[in-house]
Amino acid sequence: MKTPWIKPVLASLAFGGWWLLLTLCRDRWVMVTLAAALLLWEALPSGLRGRALLLAGVGCLLDLALAASGLLRFAGVGALPLWMMVWWLSFACWWLWLLQSWRPSPRLLMMLGGLAAPLARYAAFKSQALQPGAAWWLLLPLLALMWAALLPQTLCLIRHAPLADRH
Repeated sequence: MKTPWIKPVLASLAFGGWWLLLTLCRDRWVMVTLAAALLLWEALPSGLRGRALLLAGVGCLLDLALAASGLLRFAGVGALPLWMMVWWLSFACWWLWLLQSWRPSPRLLMMLGGLAAPLARYAAFKSQALQPGAAWWLLLPLLALMWAALLPQTLCLIRHAPLADRH
């Protein structure tokens, strides 16, 4: 019996746990997170490494724009903390690794982006790694719309890469 959904579900749960742990520990775990990100980057096929750096850079710029606009505030820093930059590299490598063997529809990614990103940010608010710069009723739907639009765009980063063997 084939279960093509098991890898994305398990990988997402593991990465969600990593996000939660990182938001709780932040700077205390930045070197461990950097080491993990570099291992993930090294595990990517060479053709995806530059794309992972591009995705990480875009993610950092997005969070920097949200912080500069006052919608998000990172605890203890003025702009974008090192732990968040390293997290973006981790996310980019994990996401491109996952997309090698899982090609979801853009509609599914819209749903995932619209649900997962606000939930992840909410967890970061609760752990006090992030502070909302706007009312919840405005900020969470804004993040949902933003990620519902942006996450499907990441498919273009892997579009021409062959689908990995699904053994």
